[in-house]
Amino acid sequence: MKRVMIVLVIAVLFGESNGHLLEPARAQEKPPAVDKPNVELEEAKQYFNQANFAKAITILERLIVTKTLPKEAYCEAGEYLALAYVSQNQTQRARQIFAELIKADKNYKLNEQWWPHQTLMNCYFQTLKELGMSLQVEAPSPGIKTIAIIDFDNNSIDDVDRYQNLGKAMAKILITDFSVLGSLRIVERERLQFLIDELKIQRSEINGQPVFDKAATSQAGKMLGAHSFIFGSFCRFGKILRIDARLVKTETGEIFKTASVEGKPEKAFELAKKLTLAISQNLEVDIKKAEKEQLDQLGKEEMPLEALALYSDAIAKANREEYKEAHKKLEQALALAPNFQKARDFMMVIRPFI
Repeated sequence: MKRVMIVLVIAVLFGESNGHLLEPARAQEKPPAVDKPNVELEEAKQYFNQANFAKAITILERLIVTKTLPKEAYCEAGEYLALAYVSQNQTQRARQIFAELIKADKNYKLNEQWWPHQTLMNCYFQTLKELGMSLQVEAPSPGIKTIAIIDFDNNSIDDVDRYQNLGKAMAKILITDFSVLGSLRIVERERLQFLIDELKIQRSEINGQPVFDKAATSQAGKMLGAHSFIFGSFCRFGKILRIDARLVKTETGEIFKTASVEGKPEKAFELAKKLTLAISQNLEVDIKKAEKEQLDQLGKEEMPLEALALYSDAIAKANREEYKEAHKKLEQALALAPNFQKARDFMMVIRPFI
């Protein structure tokens, strides 16, 4: 009897599970602290998404002035405030906010989710210029080449008007593909467009071939830190889509390499992947196995060319601040391609402005 009682006492003191005595309970480690969403910031974002910019601005201005938010939340509040100012045509105030964000963190970079908003991007780049900061993507690194991709020209034979803006989507697809490659740095389309507008770079043609002003090209390349530009054209004829690309030397403005691909229009992403590989080979870029696999995955996406054309139309209209029309184009694109994530993300950015 005493023996049984002793066993029971041991079991009570140390615990028992599946017939095995447990070790004494250990103090549980506290989980790492996680910053809770700021109530006021979330309220301001809600007002912003409802297009109630006045109330959003009131809250966001207070958060920026008091500087009580953690770094990440502070940047987020600043970006929402800058965009709210832009919605009210107060671009000077938007630039002042970007100046504050850069002052707080010299490595600050505008969140990618806002890149489709060209006016906001222009405010950001204008601020960098006013502060005397570089427009380069990143500081030059040994062995890293930087390239800039210009919107492709429309040389289509069929439905020319339908594809008039498709070159914008072509450039974006190639930028996405090239961004996979670790040995290259890609200039964002919006950064390049800002500089083209600033320098008023023009293209002319000689014997049907685009020719850049050498001085302007060299100046743009140096400001962007780009070794070369990629420009090209696409042509839709019947059931065939052809894409041609040319590499232009930054220093001379001369074409030094070319590449071409063609296939079914709905295989635009696969064609872009093939073009990326061909151009990379011309640039003597070493593509790692993991990068090749990622490119293969991107190339598997299929989409009606009409959906890409509508997406491009939306970009063009948004750049002119015709947000309601841009939103309609995105709705049409998603009706043709419900899984078109870039179109859905773009719609989220411009929705408060319609």
